[in-house]
Amino acid sequence: MKTTAATVFLAATICAPLVMSAEDAAHVTSDRISVFKVPLVCPAAPQIGCGSASKPILLDLEKQPGVLEAWLNRAGTRIAVVWKPDSDTETRRNVATDLQEDRATELDGKLRDETVADFLSGRGWYRGADVDRLSEEEAGVIAARWIRRVQTKTTLSKDKAEELQAALTNALRKKLTGKNGGPNEEELSVEQVDANYLDPAQIKILKGAIDKGVRPLPEDERAN
Repeated sequence: MKTTAATVFLAATICAPLVMSAEDAAHVTSDRISVFKVPLVCPAAPQIGCGSASKPILLDLEKQPGVLEAWLNRAGTRIAVVWKPDSDTETRRNVATDLQEDRATELDGKLRDETVADFLSGRGWYRGADVDRLSEEEAGVIAARWIRRVQTKTTLSKDKAEELQAALTNALRKKLTGKNGGPNEEELSVEQVDANYLDPAQIKILKGAIDKGVRPLPEDERAN
């Protein structure tokens, strides 16, 4: 299949599960859980947490002494730390202090109890590398947004729009989950934008849509 000579470059200013099972939750008691308020909402998809931002935090937490598991809620507003049975007060305090560097605030009282109950429900929490699923969802949101921007400037058939959106989603997914394998970490190239998708003028329109960034804009709301 022929491709255009143009390569569309995407700026890498974009932010990035196994859901806890009821069986897992049954083995954890409330006293072994600490919860933290965190600013990990995805700028590009504000309805979910940012997988690429939270992933290194969660993986690092599980390397800390006394930590058994670390989880992010779907909204990207809470982290739950499950402590090992033998963790002591000092160990927990040290981890909480380290989390403050990521602008995390430990919850107590009613907010803490409500968050722990939500965590123990076993629904909507993501552990470690499993937040890649949030990144995959984010990729789809961004790609759909770019396609809508293109469609305000030019006409795309339903099939072409769907195929192009799938290609963009796949490229973004690889970038956001760190699986693109490219040597340049500062930019993501979406190669093989096929002539069957876009003509040269439309490729320029797509580049303009991408240059506007990944975050939702007022014009995006009007286009919905």
